[in-house]
Amino acid sequence: MPETSVIVQENTALRTQLTPENLQFWDQLEPLLRQDPRLQDEETLQEYLNTQLTALVAAQKQGQTAAAYYHGDPIAAAQRLMKGPKRRPWWWTHDLWFPLGLFVVGLVLPTIILPAVPLQLLAVGVQLVLLVVALALGIWLTPNLGPRGRAIGWGVIVVALLVALNLVGRSLPAVGLVYITRKGGSIFLLLFAVVLTGLILWDQRRHPDSWLPALIAALWIMTVLGLLARMAPTAGLMATSTGTLMIGAGTLVGDVSILVSGWHIWRQRQALRMTHHSDD
Repeated sequence: MPETSVIVQENTALRTQLTPENLQFWDQLEPLLRQDPRLQDEETLQEYLNTQLTALVAAQKQGQTAAAYYHGDPIAAAQRLMKGPKRRPWWWTHDLWFPLGLFVVGLVLPTIILPAVPLQLLAVGVQLVLLVVALALGIWLTPNLGPRGRAIGWGVIVVALLVALNLVGRSLPAVGLVYITRKGGSIFLLLFAVVLTGLILWDQRRHPDSWLPALIAALWIMTVLGLLARMAPTAGLMATSTGTLMIGAGTLVGDVSILVSGWHIWRQRQALRMTHHSDD
């Protein structure tokens, strides 16, 4: 398959980025992985090697050796990787946390900035189902399309999802109302932001190429706006047209921060996967 040859080229480029020590480790590990009966298909093998190489190069950039990353020598690493009844499907990765995080930070938090505006559990539940359906459709389409088709397909899915989320938020009856009050809500918002930030940073240490750090700035912008709407000196201001303008501007800045950070992370991930055109 033509896609297989592209992955092989990516793997070759990734391999050249390894330090001599890590390259020696990889050259001992790869033949052992090729013995895995689940990887007899060449395309499956190359995709799996690509996943391992991408993660190893990312760990190397964080100062880890291959032995430290795999917690042992090549034989122990191969045994650990080959253990288990079956390998997870290609889409079952830590990247799945990002759409959920984006849903919470980009959709749920902005709706509870003002304490007088309740969280509508019915609307949130339906919107979450729509998100899962959109992800499932995108995952189903991805293996059947080329790079350009994937970009177009995901673009259509994202636009359709945004329209559907907006319609649901406007049309569903107000059922399952939860008010994030002033005092208790302030503690909840602050604690939620601290815990979620800690989890994101922890995930980034385990997966240096994680998308989740793109959410941190927007998370804290929404949190600060929510706190301003609940603190005595500024609560009245946030309920006026000036407060509405501040919330709108803050939401816009948060969205832009996600796009900018996401673009930066995407470029880092591409740098790990693709060789420079001058080396082709």
